[in-house]
Amino acid sequence: MKDIRALFLDVQEHLEQYIQWQIDHKPSLDVDAFAREVSTAEDVFRVSLLLYPRFIEVEGAVVLAEHYEEENWKAWREKLEVFETARMVNHVHVEDFLCRDYQGCTNTCDSLGSLLAHFWQLAVNDQFPKAGVVVEYDGDVINISQIE
Repeated sequence: MKDIRALFLDVQEHLEQYIQWQIDHKPSLDVDAFAREVSTAEDVFRVSLLLYPRFIEVEGAVVLAEHYEEENWKAWREKLEVFETARMVNHVHVEDFLCRDYQGCTNTCDSLGSLLAHFWQLAVNDQFPKAGVVVEYDGDVINISQIE
């Protein structure tokens, strides 16, 4: 897997705000200078919640806290075993983070998918180190699965 900076550098040329900022401030300025100049504390908190989500444990399965709803969980549990239910509740379509118009965002989606899978693996390993959770991006969906 690429490191975080390499992933960002792969897509930075496609970020309209970054391009405009480079035009306005000289192309020689780098990503770090851009972030320092235009980022706010609110931006940092939004990104941190995206990159380091909170996980909870439900019936022994690790679930994204933001995705858990008791009624939804119960409905899926009537059809699926616990880890398959967690997989269904946890899945995330990367394009939902990026695109209103889905054309032309494949490279950005792939890079974000890989980046989120990397950070989410770190988050779940930190929060549930012995749970055997694997976070993978398959080119469409971030899959969070757990070894029984």
